[in-house]
Amino acid sequence: MNEKETNYVEDLLTQLENELNEDVLSEHINALLRKCSLNLVTIASLPDMNVKPLLATIKRLLTSNNTYDSLNYDYLLDIVDKLVPMTDFDDVLEVYSVEDLMKALQSGIAPLRVAACKVIENSQPKGLFATSNIIDLLLDILFDEKVDNDKVTASIERTLERLSTDELIRRRLFDNNLRYLINVKSRMQTVSFVRLIDFLAIELPLISGPEFKEALFCFTKHEVLKSVDDILAFIELVNYYAKFLLAIRNQGKYWALKYIEKTLRVFAQLFEDTENYPDVRDFSTNRLLQLFAEVSRIEEDEYSLFRSIDKDFLKIGSETKLVNEWLELINPHYLIKYHKDLVNNSFHVSGYSIEISRNLVADQECFIAIKNKFNSEVILKLPYLEQMQVVETLTRFTYSSEFLLNELPKVMGSLVGGSAGAIVDLETIHYRNCALKNLLDKGEKNLSIWYEPLVREYSRAINGKNYSKDSEPKIADDYIA
Repeated sequence: MNEKETNYVEDLLTQLENELNEDVLSEHINALLRKCSLNLVTIASLPDMNVKPLLATIKRLLTSNNTYDSLNYDYLLDIVDKLVPMTDFDDVLEVYSVEDLMKALQSGIAPLRVAACKVIENSQPKGLFATSNIIDLLLDILFDEKVDNDKVTASIERTLERLSTDELIRRRLFDNNLRYLINVKSRMQTVSFVRLIDFLAIELPLISGPEFKEALFCFTKHEVLKSVDDILAFIELVNYYAKFLLAIRNQGKYWALKYIEKTLRVFAQLFEDTENYPDVRDFSTNRLLQLFAEVSRIEEDEYSLFRSIDKDFLKIGSETKLVNEWLELINPHYLIKYHKDLVNNSFHVSGYSIEISRNLVADQECFIAIKNKFNSEVILKLPYLEQMQVVETLTRFTYSSEFLLNELPKVMGSLVGGSAGAIVDLETIHYRNCALKNLLDKGEKNLSIWYEPLVREYSRAINGKNYSKDSEPKIADDYIA
């Protein structure tokens, strides 16, 4: 943003400060707050403005015994949220002292607590409050069952997430407060228990091996079974372990697998035992299937963890009613390695199998096993929307794109033969354009005779006109990396 535009935002903020200091707030004050908020997004700093007076004015309004019915406090807090990061934190602390922040958190007033969080989460350095009681107080509020304001709890979660990138903060959380957190866990009171699960899921990606506390981050068989009595808590626990597995894969935290293997088997056992735990299937089947899908993507030791869970409890393929779910969710490489017959016998190209197709095509070995099911006659019998969904799926990968280009000329003809202007359904347009774009990304050399028809159709799709030499730069900008 240039100097002129920055000056405009500074003038807006000065106007806001003046109007907020009026004895009677203008009826347009909320519109001005919103305008300031929207314009603050466009700048990185306020080099010529002292924002401390404005922050002090907002503090006065938030702490006032008078409630201004005409004032939108969410808009006011949004200004704090945007101003604090672009202000030297020493200046912020001159307005919002540590004592002020503590009082705000202890006040029980939701807007004050949210405002305090917005200041604390932007502290510089991040570990500034690691030796104060502020972190302890945030935990007390978060796990207080009487606190039922979602904005407050969400603000605390966001604050702790941002600060936990600092080792000193993590030490305060998981060393100083370990006993307190384990006590929250052991009580298993629904509200605080669910919040704890959410908190641990946030913190998992941020901690290192030496910081991992098994007693806190892992749940015993007894705790899992007890959570079934409150199905909401059980579902949250299932989601937590799915996120746990995702963190293991994405961050290479395979050292943590040994801590959760037993509990994963408990979930599988509950899934199997429909007679004694009917609520598990009735209310959490989809969540458990997502969990097992994550387990199937742990490839250590030839899928040994998931293979044992499958053989002992899941028995993939044994329940006809779940076949589609398994094919749609489970790692396709695992499926083709250990359940090849199920894949070959149960998968058919149709409008009902689009999600299954997307999963199975994502693995090259699996695709090779099923590619003959993608024949022109079957695909071209589908409604055009479903044709485009199948085609778009095939264009996602180099190996399946080559198959489409070389083995399915009639399907390619259907893709490039129609006029883009004749298609009015937005979903169909989306999948067709994605397919065209994906193929063009493969490059002219790989597209051979299909290059010019694809360019022509993509030009029509994005420019609303036929391809010409003059349109080449525009087309190139859109599809060439």
